[in-house]
This record gives sequence, structure tokens and C-alpha cells, in this order.
Amino acid sequence: MSELVKNWTEWLKSSRFSYMNEVQKQQAVLWLFNVRDKVLERACLKEGDTVLDVGTGTGLLGFGAYEAINGAGKVILSDAFADCLVECRKIAEQSEITEGIEFLQSDASDIKLAENSVDVVVMRSVLVHIQDKLPAIREFNRILKDGGRISIFEPIIRQNTKYYELIDPDNFPEYQKIKDVENKISSDMNDPLVNFDEHTLGQDFIKAGFKNIDIRVSTESSTYVVDPAMIDPWFNTPPSPDRPPLKQRFIEFMPEIEVNEFLERLKTYLGGKSITLNSPSAYIYAEK
Repeated sequence: MSELVKNWTEWLKSSRFSYMNEVQKQQAVLWLFNVRDKVLERACLKEGDTVLDVGTGTGLLGFGAYEAINGAGKVILSDAFADCLVECRKIAEQSEITEGIEFLQSDASDIKLAENSVDVVVMRSVLVHIQDKLPAIREFNRILKDGGRISIFEPIIRQNTKYYELIDPDNFPEYQKIKDVENKISSDMNDPLVNFDEHTLGQDFIKAGFKNIDIRVSTESSTYVVDPAMIDPWFNTPPSPDRPPLKQRFIEFMPEIEVNEFLERLKTYLGGKSITLNSPSAYIYAEK
């Protein structure tokens, strides 16, 4: 594992956007804050709420929730990884937040809280990293009070724009092989990044006992001109600290020499062209 992705904090702060140019990074940060605002708005937060931010990372949702309740209540920043909580503690200290906030090292599928102890659960891009989503969703239901609310965001990565959709088959002799490989990767039920969509999540929320489930799919589109230097980082940046980069996934199905040839051909073909990438995501609200 590279030094850039030695832990979740470093991946969140340094690696996840490392393949982007500066304009794209700025767009991505603005998008993250838009996601935060939408998740918190749908959570209907109010003063006095006890809010749990599951998989808090560097606290984007949790600190936003703290502002939303004006510090009048409690926000629990929960994460399975100690390095994330260390980062959140630093942010709290820098922001001079000393009351109304707690830190909990806990796995999303086994949350160290009592039943019926939380008013609201908020979460962003956590289930996408969990192989079996249902136990975690049941755990959210367990800790919520009757009438409690959950508001989450999850990217539907399996529906993202594929590379074979951006290229002309006539210019790529291996086109059908590339298409087959991408479809295998995006439908791999052993990969938590792609083993779900909005429909399976909805079914899991029903099985977990939630009601008044509202799922809204939003597609983020980004259009930009490709610099050939972008291609290698696209294929070599890990999607999380514990998952292999896309190039490694391709090599599972194709000889490495063929993958390298495809990347070189892709640089020539896409270099200087304007492309549009679509990334669907699901916003889910539900009540206990």
C-alpha cells in the first residue's frame, strides 16, 4: 500500500482527489459541501437532538450537524478507524468546541450505543465500503428512538459512466474485451463498492424495519477536456485504502501488457477531447 493511502484520514485528505486537476478538486469540494447540506436538510435536525454521524471520516457531516443544532443537543462522531477520530478531535479543538460533542470508535455494523438512544443518524458514503449492508442498516434501526430519523448519501458506483462508453470501437481492437471487463468489475457482488444500487438499499431498509422510506437518485455530471496525464492517475488511484486501483482490477481479467496498451491508446484517443462523466447517487431518508 502506498504512503498516500496508509490510513483513512490520509486517503480522505490527500489521495481520493489526487487524480484531479485543481479546477476539478475545487468542484469536488463544492460538491461535497452540497451533499452535506442536502443530507442534513433531509435529516430535519432541531435543537436538542442527539445526532450520530456514522463513519464520520474527517467530520464533514458531524460538524455540520453541530452547527445545525446550534450546539444545543449532542453530536456523536463515530468511526471504525482511530485516525479519523484523532483528526476530528483536532478540528474540534481548533474550533473551540468543548461541549455537545462526543467521539466513538465503533464499526457501523456493531455500534457501541444502547438501543433507542439516538434521535437522528446521518451518514455519507459508508455503506459503499461495507460488504453486507443489511446488518449495518439493522444496527441503525436498533439505536434509533421510536420516530427517529436517518438521512444518508450513497454513490451508486456500478452505474457510473464506463470507459467503453467514451470510446469508438473502431479505434480499439480490444473494445469488446474492455467492455466485458468493465461490466464484470461493476457487477462484482464480492466488491462492496458495486454490489448494490438504490433498489437493493431500499429493500434492505424495509427488511430492517424502517418506514416512510424516501429514496431520491441524483446524477452528478462533470464535463471537461482530458489531459493525457490524467489517465494513469485515473487507473492507479485506490478508491479507498482497502480496495485495489482500477488498473489492478483490469489485470485480474486481462494480461497486464494488454491493459498497458489500452491505457496508451486511451491517452491518444481521449487526449484533448471533451468528455462528460455521470455519477448517480442515492439520498435516502427513513424513519423508525
